[in-house]
Amino acid sequence: MALEIRQQLKLSQQLVMTPQLQQAIKLLQLSRMELVDMVQQELEENPVLEEGMDLEEQEPREETTEIAEPETTSEEVKEVVGESEGLADIDWQTYLEG
Repeated sequence: MALEIRQQLKLSQQLVMTPQLQQAIKLLQLSRMELVDMVQQELEENPVLEEGMDLEEQEPREETTEIAEPETTSEEVKEVVGESEGLADIDWQTYLEG
């Protein structure tokens, strides 16, 4: 009577149709008019739901996306260029070996 140890691995994949997924599939198949009717029906049946404002009824937001670009002087440009020139003076081989 010989005892032996086995290990077995089983891999499977399955799709679970959750209620949310089923509802999404059903809603995606509807036309615009059918979708409006369904939403109206849900609003009537569920007292917790409230109808929101349409996008057209909302007041347009003031767009203040103007970005002021900072003024740079030639001295600042020279200063930035000078900093990058110092990188060429570094002996990288010695730095990496140490």
